[in-house]
Amino acid sequence: MQDQPEVAAVLEANAAFYRAFGALDIDQMSAIWSRDDSIRCVHPGWPLLTGREPVIDSWAGIFNNAAVMQFDIVDVEVTLEADFAWVVCTERLTSVQGGQVAEGRVQTTNLFRKEAGQWLIVHHHGSPLMTRG
Repeated sequence: MQDQPEVAAVLEANAAFYRAFGALDIDQMSAIWSRDDSIRCVHPGWPLLTGREPVIDSWAGIFNNAAVMQFDIVDVEVTLEADFAWVVCTERLTSVQGGQVAEGRVQTTNLFRKEAGQWLIVHHHGSPLMTRG
């Protein structure tokens, strides 16, 4: 059985990630990422970004080009192993960019590492889910 207080702390760290994302707030987003230069990020359709500066700069670029980002996070699963935890979830996303409204779903994995008692994100990977039709 997983340590429930730690699982709750990881879920809160994941929620903080989506609050920062939804607020389009680069300071909040920067604060929840590890300061380690080994961090990684894959935005849907993007190549792998490696290192703190490229990762944080990518979020700044997204935030500067979006007017609205709203999330409904579903199908959340947490796995905890020592000082690492990963959250797998589906983002139901509504965004406004350039006056255009877009809706989509993204399958996401967020990897967290416990550093100085705080769960910080070290890897985010989002893959678009194609709708059947």
